[in-house]
Amino acid sequence: MDGEQVVGVIPAAQTKVSFLSSKTVALVFTTHRLILAEGTRELVSAEVARAREVAKAGGKNVFGQVGAQLKAGSSWGLQFAGADPDVVLAQVPGNVAYTPADIRELKVERKTRTVGGDDGVDAVYLKVTLETRDGKRTFETGSETPPVDEARRMVAWFMGPR
Repeated sequence: MDGEQVVGVIPAAQTKVSFLSSKTVALVFTTHRLILAEGTRELVSAEVARAREVAKAGGKNVFGQVGAQLKAGSSWGLQFAGADPDVVLAQVPGNVAYTPADIRELKVERKTRTVGGDDGVDAVYLKVTLETRDGKRTFETGSETPPVDEARRMVAWFMGPR
C-alpha cells in the first residue's frame, strides 16, 4: 500500500492451533493494517543464529552468546520494525492482514502466571484478543514486551475512534 509503514510490533506471541500445538506470531501494526506474521521454525532459528554470531563478534563469552540466543527467540518479531509491510506479509504463505474495518475487537490485557511451582514468582505477560469476521483468536506473549501501556497505545492508534 502507498506510504504504508510499520508503526509497532508485538514481537513473539503464541496462539493455539490445536489442542496440543501452538505457533509463534508477531503482531505487526502498520499505518493501514495489522499483519499476523508467522514465525516458522526456520525464521526463528535464523534469528537466533544471527544473534549468536553478533554476540560472538562482539566478544561475548559462551554465556553472553546463550543469553543473546534466548533473547532473540522471544523477540524475533522486532526485525519487522522498519520493514516493508508487503515483504512482511509475503514472507510466509500463512501470514494474514486485517484493516481496522475488518476487526470487531482488539484488546490487550496484562496478565500474570506463577512460574516455578508453589513458591514460584509471578511472570507478567500480555494477552491479546483479536476478533474478526474469521472468528476470535487469542495470543499470549512470554513476557510484557512491549509494556502493556505501549501495546494499548498501538492498538488505540491503529483502531482509531470507534
